[in-house]
Amino acid sequence: MTATPHLNEALQHTAQDLRAVGDAAKEDFNILRHEARARLEDCTHGAAQDARENLNQLRDYAVQNPLRALVYAALGGVALGLFLRR
Repeated sequence: MTATPHLNEALQHTAQDLRAVGDAAKEDFNILRHEARARLEDCTHGAAQDARENLNQLRDYAVQNPLRALVYAALGGVALGLFLRR
């Protein structure tokens, strides 16, 4: 009957090892999650900045060339209308 204490001890060690592996995996997951969030925020910030710059350039172009901008807008509206009609 000495096998039972050894078996219980082995099971306890195995359970402790599994808890340690689970804790390490949880910590690694949290690190990856924080890194992914930081990268996503950087990409989002960059995309928003690019969009603002493009919008500012479009506004400047429209102010400097109002007739040409109006013609481009009208052509774009016609093309969009034809595309949506189909």
